[in-house]
Amino acid sequence: MYLVRDLVFTARIREAAEQLGIPVQGVRDAASCVAAARTARLVIVDLRLPEAFAALESLARDPQTAAVPTVGFVGHEALDAMQTARALGCREVLAKGEFVRCLPRLLRGAA
Repeated sequence: MYLVRDLVFTARIREAAEQLGIPVQGVRDAASCVAAARTARLVIVDLRLPEAFAALESLARDPQTAAVPTVGFVGHEALDAMQTARALGCREVLAKGEFVRCLPRLLRGAA
């Protein structure tokens, strides 16, 4: 499951999942993210989105989603966003390029 609006990253997530035969679902906001995460094995969050941190905080507080692995990605220069995401319980925080390289591994690990 992913909270990503950037069409390039959305396409990359879908393409990698399709190649691995893994179903993925996109959501549009923090509330939908928490609801969908209740049945997800992995949550991917674009940390550039205004609601990204609210979504991570809600995921960490909800007993049904707190154990679901979360991955956030953002530009390598956004150190504050990376630290905030980690503080909110995001298990893996990656720069955008590293996220793209690691995407197949992340998806396989959640399958």
